[in-house]
Amino acid sequence: MARTVDIREMLDKITAFNNQFLQVQKEILSRQNINASAINLISIIGDETMTLKEITSISELDKSTISRQINVLVKEDLVIREIGLDKRYSYFELTEEAKAIYRQYMEDFVKFVENALLGWSEEEKQMFTVLVGRANYSFSNALSK
Repeated sequence: MARTVDIREMLDKITAFNNQFLQVQKEILSRQNINASAINLISIIGDETMTLKEITSISELDKSTISRQINVLVKEDLVIREIGLDKRYSYFELTEEAKAIYRQYMEDFVKFVENALLGWSEEEKQMFTVLVGRANYSFSNALSK
């Protein structure tokens, strides 16, 4: 007979995993001397040229928060602001330095995860990937209801 899964225990394990993940992210970001908000915006903009409205829509944060964070990135020469022809819109794109920071951030994260999962078989890694994807899908569906 199948054992009943304790959802509280599952939530405890998800919380612990999330805390560990955030700690790893914090450590990697500190090496790059950048914060999570900045790396989030850099990842959103990517290779695109975007308006504040587009960035706000993707990030699901309020306009004032994004505006403040973008202004910091512009001052740090990580984002280029171009004012549109009618001056009602500004367009934002990443500098090469910001792209390099993001590439390094991702490379460091991949190396960390590869090291952390060294004892795992390819089958276990695949199974974990499938289960996380399935959980994300289920959570997304539950949120949309």
